[in-house]
Amino acid sequence: MDFDLKNLLTVIDSSAFHNMELYKQGILLPDRTVPMEQCDYVLGKDDVVVAGMTVMFFILAFVFYRSKDLLLFRLKEYFTSKRVYVEGNVMEDAGEMLNVFLLTTVAVLCLSLLFFENLIAKSNYISSVGFPYWLYAAGWLVLQLFIYAKSCLYSIVNFTFFDREPSRKWMSGYLLMTSLTAFLLYPIVLLDVFSHLDHEIVIWSAILVVVLYELLLFYKLIANFKVKKYGYMLIFLYFCSVELLPTLVFGHLAVWYSDNYIVKNILY
Repeated sequence: MDFDLKNLLTVIDSSAFHNMELYKQGILLPDRTVPMEQCDYVLGKDDVVVAGMTVMFFILAFVFYRSKDLLLFRLKEYFTSKRVYVEGNVMEDAGEMLNVFLLTTVAVLCLSLLFFENLIAKSNYISSVGFPYWLYAAGWLVLQLFIYAKSCLYSIVNFTFFDREPSRKWMSGYLLMTSLTAFLLYPIVLLDVFSHLDHEIVIWSAILVVVLYELLLFYKLIANFKVKKYGYMLIFLYFCSVELLPTLVFGHLAVWYSDNYIVKNILY
C-alpha cells in the first residue's frame, strides 16, 4: 500500500506502516542507548583489550613459573654491593633473554594502554567507528626500540669509560630492572581496565613505578661503578645525560606528536 509519508498520521490503517520493509529492519536494530547520545569508550568493554590483558597474564605466569628462582637470584645479585661479576654474555642463556623480552613487552604494552586511554579522554573519539588498534602495536614498537636503543647507548658509553666487567654487570641489571617493571605495571593497568578507579590515580601510580625504576637504576650505578672522592657528581651527571635526558626528550616528543597528530587526525 502506497501513501504519502507527509500525511503519515492521517493514515487510519496502521498495519500498512508496520508492513513497510524499512520499519521491519528498524525494529530489529539493537536499542543500546538514548538516540544521538555518544557512548564513552571503556577499556573493560573492549574485547581486544580484554584478550590482550589475558595474554599478558599468561605471559607473566609462564615466566614466573619457569624462572622464579633465577629471577630471585638476579634480584638478590642486583642489590649486592660485592664486586662479583657474571662471566659470559650479559644474560646467561637464550632462555633468560627470552624472559627479558617477554616481560619488557608486557611492561611496554601496559604503558601503551595507559597512554592511549589518556589520549582518548582528551579527544572527541567516537567509539562506534572502532578503535585503531594498530596504535597499540605502534606504541609497543616505538617503546621497545627506545629501550634497546638506550641499551646500545649504554654499551658504547660504558665500553669507553669503564672496564668490561662492571659494564657487563650494569647492562645485566638495566635489562633485569626494566623487565621486572612488568610485575608492577600490570596490576595497575588491570585495576584501570576492570574497575572504576579514577584514571588520575592510575596515572600517578604508573609515574611512581617509573620514578622507583629510575632510583633503582641510579642505585645500581653507584654500587657498581666504584669512584674516588668527588666522583659521585660525575656519576650523577652521567646518569642524567645517558638515562634521564633521553627519557625526558622521548616523553616530550611522544606527547607533542600525539596531541598534534594522533588526537586531531586519528581519534577525531
